[in-house]
Amino acid sequence: MNSLIVAGKRWFLPFLFYGLIWFILSKGDFASWIVGLPCVALAVVATDRLFAMGVQKVRISSLPGFMIWFLWHSLRGGLDVAWRALQPRVQLKPGFLHYPMTLPQGQARVFMVNVVSLLPGTLSADIEGDVLVLHALDTSADVIAETRDAEQRVSALYGIDRETPHG
Repeated sequence: MNSLIVAGKRWFLPFLFYGLIWFILSKGDFASWIVGLPCVALAVVATDRLFAMGVQKVRISSLPGFMIWFLWHSLRGGLDVAWRALQPRVQLKPGFLHYPMTLPQGQARVFMVNVVSLLPGTLSADIEGDVLVLHALDTSADVIAETRDAEQRVSALYGIDRETPHG
């Protein structure tokens, strides 16, 4: 009976989770499962292999809130880019900013660096030790506060307690 529980956590729950994401993204179109089923299966296998390598585990209870935040910022970022592309004279003040990261080395930090690139007008450009170098389209925007928010959300997602040296 214990092996059934382990198998459920290892295969069934991730399959259900990725299947739900596919269902939402495909707007319930069952014909899309021709492509979706192999994609979901590959995602389950990839997830299983990542966890087998000793990857940090995500707090399942924090996942829904993070996904809502992520989707909102993805939408907001897309709208921001579209607006800037359609404006004939958008005021931009591009430049590089330095953000001192507090997440420890590892998967959570890598995930955060990638998540930051979805923020409107922001791209992770480099990592210099514990400092994330960001390229921003508009350095007058509060990019550091948005990056701090992203780091706090990733920290909560991974269940990492950390102290913030910058505020």
